[in-house]
Amino acid sequence: MKRPIICISILVIIVISLSIVQIFISNKLSTSGIELAIIQFKIGKYKVENAILAEKLLTASSYTYISNKAEIEGFIESKSPIYISRQFPIAIGR
Repeated sequence: MKRPIICISILVIIVISLSIVQIFISNKLSTSGIELAIIQFKIGKYKVENAILAEKLLTASSYTYISNKAEIEGFIESKSPIYISRQFPIAIGR
């Protein structure tokens, strides 16, 4: 007579403890989903920002941009080539 009561009470304790564990895990997963959505939103925002910065970098490093910036700063392009008129000896013999 005592044996079935012990088995039933053990089974009830196991069911209750597993139910409590399931509640904790479900709660943890629900908050993890919210955090995951926030992280994915931030990743998307940073990808857009990286694309914009890459475009600005390519624009700033283009030759036309550098040429225009140099012209604004007062640098001018030399129109005539410079030649050395005097010939220097290649090697001096002793």
